[in-house]
This record gives sequence, C-alpha cells and structure tokens, in this order.
Amino acid sequence: MNSFTKQLLISLTSCSLLISCTSTGEQNQLGDDVDYSGSDCISIRTIRDYTELDKSNLLIDGGGRRTYLVTLLHPSIELRSSFGIGFSSRDQWLCPYGGDEIVLQGAGNTHVRIRSISRLSPQQVDDILVRYGKKEPGLEHDPVPAEEVEGAEVEELG
Repeated sequence: MNSFTKQLLISLTSCSLLISCTSTGEQNQLGDDVDYSGSDCISIRTIRDYTELDKSNLLIDGGGRRTYLVTLLHPSIELRSSFGIGFSSRDQWLCPYGGDEIVLQGAGNTHVRIRSISRLSPQQVDDILVRYGKKEPGLEHDPVPAEEVEGAEVEELG
C-alpha cells in the first residue's frame, strides 16, 4: 500500500470514529438536565397514559404522578400512527435492559426495544412538552384579566 492510500484510510477511519462519538442533537433538544442514559424501570401495572413526542421519544405516565421519558433504541415512524402501545417484558417491570420492548399497536404490531427510561420532575415534563409543541408556553402562569361588570356593586345592609 502506498502512503497516500494509508493516509486516506486513516482519515476515513478517524472521521467515522468522530461521527460515531458525536451527539445526534436530539438530546440537546430535550434539555441538559435530563438523564439520557436513564436506567429507571416502570411497573407495567401502574402505566396510565403516554404522549408521543417524536419518532424516538415518548412520555409515559406511571403511578403516583410519576412521568418517565422513554427513548427507543431506533426511531420508529409507527409511533405517531399507532392506536396504542403495549409492552413485552420478562416480568412486571418495563426496563431499558433485558430485552424489554414497546409494542406499537396499529395495522401490525411493531416491537421496538428501549434505549433508556428516565424519571422526570414536573418542571422537566413541562419543559419537554413545550419544546415538542405539545403545550403552549406560559399558559398556566398568565392569568386572564377579569372584566369589569357594570352594576355589580356590593350594598351594605345596615
């Protein structure tokens, strides 16, 4: 092998290693305070609802007002069009290890493995919902001014 070929091979290998180490930018979208490698587990019996955020992320509401960010191992376009979700687990806990999967129910059931599960604080949930356009920012904090009604006066009885 000549020196040009060796340099080209080293450059290509270095670039591919650098690309594989960089973040996808998707995690930055969720905020710096979220644990993206979360290894929390959710009791399947306590799951009440879910909110699809994009092709790779969803929020799952568990018992005790707990909300979890679940990140899928691979993006799945079926997440947005599914009628509901189910779970495939070896026990009663949904975890990001042990082969547990989210089952997307639709025309055909699609099984998607879980990359991470992170429990979120109420503030983190609000921030994520705003970032993904699922909630308008500041709606709960901006009270609507009361309109004055003429003729609604208080009369003291004496």
